[in-house]
Amino acid sequence: MIAAAIFLFLVGAVLAWAFRVWILVPFCLLTMIATVAIELTLGTSIAAAFGSGLLVGLAPQLGYAFGLLAQGTLLARFAQPGSARKASVALLYKKASVDQRR
Repeated sequence: MIAAAIFLFLVGAVLAWAFRVWILVPFCLLTMIATVAIELTLGTSIAAAFGSGLLVGLAPQLGYAFGLLAQGTLLARFAQPGSARKASVALLYKKASVDQRR
């Protein structure tokens, strides 16, 4: 279960870069249902299966929050001061600055 939670945390962090927050509703619901079903087939009690489902369902949400924090930190780090336009993801991958082109 810990390996699945770590994997889902990382998947949630990746989802933060490409999707809006509404992607978490079906994704967390599917992970919770799958976890409960797997735990019940392994013979655990219903309460333990639902507890595991809740914990594993929380992992993508925490990963999504971490992904948003990382994205905001990177955008703030590479934003150019004095620029009229907003910081975008394109600034993260910019190879040459405006000064080097001249």
